[in-house]
Amino acid sequence: MNKLWIYFLFLTLSPSLLFAQGDSVIIKGKITSSAAEPATKLSVSFIDGQGKRVGFATPINDGSFEIKIPKQARVVDATLRTIGKEPNASAIKQAMRYPLNIFISEDDIFINANAEELDLAQVKGGKENNEYNNLRQSTAGFVKQKNTLYRPILQGKISSEPTEGKIILEQLSQLGKKEIALQKKFIEDHPKSYVSLFLLYRMKSSYTSEDYKLAFNRLDPNYKSTEMGTTVASTIAKESVTAKGKTAPLFSRITASGTPFQLEKMQGRIILLDFWGSWCGPCRASMPHLQQLYNRYKNKGFEIIGIAQERGKTLEESKASWRKAIEELNLSWTNVLNNENKEQMDIVKAYQISGFPTKILLDENGKIILRVVASATDDIDITLKKIYGF
Repeated sequence: MNKLWIYFLFLTLSPSLLFAQGDSVIIKGKITSSAAEPATKLSVSFIDGQGKRVGFATPINDGSFEIKIPKQARVVDATLRTIGKEPNASAIKQAMRYPLNIFISEDDIFINANAEELDLAQVKGGKENNEYNNLRQSTAGFVKQKNTLYRPILQGKISSEPTEGKIILEQLSQLGKKEIALQKKFIEDHPKSYVSLFLLYRMKSSYTSEDYKLAFNRLDPNYKSTEMGTTVASTIAKESVTAKGKTAPLFSRITASGTPFQLEKMQGRIILLDFWGSWCGPCRASMPHLQQLYNRYKNKGFEIIGIAQERGKTLEESKASWRKAIEELNLSWTNVLNNENKEQMDIVKAYQISGFPTKILLDENGKIILRVVASATDDIDITLKKIYGF
């Protein structure tokens, strides 16, 4: 056999065969699936210690699989997905098959799963997988209920707008909060676990900025230099401009009704700054709740200032989409457009807004009380109830 042929064989061998037994970990187990839509392959992908994204795949034979993955000197999180006979299955089917996250270091991993509920699999092998498995099993009931409730909306059988859809969305919200509470408890109780960093990285919208910073600071310092750790630290640093107790950056604009607005003239009132856009689904979905808060407290001096960032090609296009959304959503509070006079003062940039919606609550002196992204928490409601007594 000549050298060229040997080299060709080396390049074409399965990646799992290129690692000596001592340099690899084995991921193996059972995955059951329906006869109509059987899972035929399992894929594993992750970013290795050198920052390179790598991927592996193995066939699933009679529900069993086994694959070798290179050991990782430092634990990394990996994503597992199943692939069926029809890799180009409908978007709905793909969306309903949630992936499974596992952690790869130096321990073999054993998985027992159903392809339709891969994210609820039983996983053993290594400290991180054992810890995360216990957490996932504790939230599995909530996850199953959410999946069942959300399926008819995803399939288009029920709209999220009518009463029936809104009831389902509220149920989903309550189940999500229960799941988040258990995840936060895990992070609090396991500061030395890589799983806590993994969760925190994905749960930005479940904390106020201040609480997010506190949770991150409690984690093991060794994790601060990981890719996820530096990303979280960068987010916290950017949002320090609106850290609790700081004075909110001042700005002025012309409102949607054509009157001048200056934030500095709003002192003496509790102010909620709502950064949003007509194009942002979660922003629009949060408006009914903002209406409730506004109606409840406006007679006590509470004000909402909507700050829209539109995506029109021109200022006129942005104004048109902005005004249309204000009318459609029946927004009765003060609304200003960041796109207008942006060259003089970019409000979104001044407040370091990187996600929409972002809501920032100010006290009577214009100082920051709290900041939340995507409103996945009750912190605004709780704080306003403390301030006004009801």
